[in-house]
Amino acid sequence: MAPPTRTASAPRTRVVKHPDVRRDELLDIAFELCRSHGFDTMNVEQVTQAAGVAKGTFYHYFSSKDDMLEQLVSRFGNSLFDHLSTASARAVGTASERLRAVMDAAAAYKLGNSDIAYASFLYTDGNLALRHRLFQAWRERGREVLLPIIGDGAADGSLSVISVEAATDLVLLLWFEAADQLWMRALAATDEDRFVDVLLKGSATIYQAQERILGVADGAYAVPLGPQHNDMARQLYRRLEAQQS
Repeated sequence: MAPPTRTASAPRTRVVKHPDVRRDELLDIAFELCRSHGFDTMNVEQVTQAAGVAKGTFYHYFSSKDDMLEQLVSRFGNSLFDHLSTASARAVGTASERLRAVMDAAAAYKLGNSDIAYASFLYTDGNLALRHRLFQAWRERGREVLLPIIGDGAADGSLSVISVEAATDLVLLLWFEAADQLWMRALAATDEDRFVDVLLKGSATIYQAQERILGVADGAYAVPLGPQHNDMARQLYRRLEAQQS
């Protein structure tokens, strides 16, 4: 009897993904590794092994580990401001109420997307130029969100400003330059308790200054700083300390 005929197996279909999808997958994997191992410890080989791709694929999208980290942090900022733009468009009420909705959306986004990991990377020694470059781009995104709201607030009377443009500039200074100086003061703290105290009180002061620039009642934009914020600040201090050791 003739031997049974072997049926040739069908060739495996190679899955080709859109470049943006593949890049985002690699960034997602890199971020999870950064959260578990730290930005400094995470390496290219860990990313490619976790993604199941060759190193050549990695270098097709990123020129280096540092390039990948910069894209990762940049993506976080861009996603944040996309989220704030959506929150502004959906918010109802006076301009002051819409601004409060935007601030609440920002706080929730940072809490839900591991802001600690990004902050620990941005404030690592050697990343000053990167931080300033990203802040410059994010400042313009912030202006796109803030300027229309403050303009509407001047028109509907819910905000009291002499100049819409100047008030927007001042709020952005608080969001970026003042916050940056706050971080630097916190990093100079000699112990964990002092670090947390500087961050939490400084954040409350920035919110208070924003209220006064926009002419709203004290407490209008205050964000309650509870145990969760305290815990996040302590986690950040410990992560920064680990990076220095």
